[in-house]
Amino acid sequence: MKRPLLRLTLLLSLLMPAAGVWAQGFWRDLPPEDRRQMRQQMREQWQQDREIRREDGGPPRWRDLPPEDRRQLREDMREQRGRDHPGWQPPPDGGHRRGGPRGGEGGWR
Repeated sequence: MKRPLLRLTLLLSLLMPAAGVWAQGFWRDLPPEDRRQMRQQMREQWQQDREIRREDGGPPRWRDLPPEDRRQLREDMREQRGRDHPGWQPPPDGGHRRGGPRGGEGGWR
């Protein structure tokens, strides 16, 4: 019983990368204009999803809050973290990433 199950698992693990290559091939076969159109449709769908979420009264998103409220939430989270993990200290740079792997100014974007 173990040997056939092992063979099946091994066979599936060998076929999984091929499935990923096949799925990527679909995007490569599309002409550039069709890819642009599909990306635009995806952006529109995401925007509609965000609008629906806002209308439904879902929880506010972080970037939708005014800067003062964001600052207060960050301070509250730091205090909570300090109570939960007494030895925790913030990073020396204040948690901001400077200079990235390419050496220039800027952060994550």
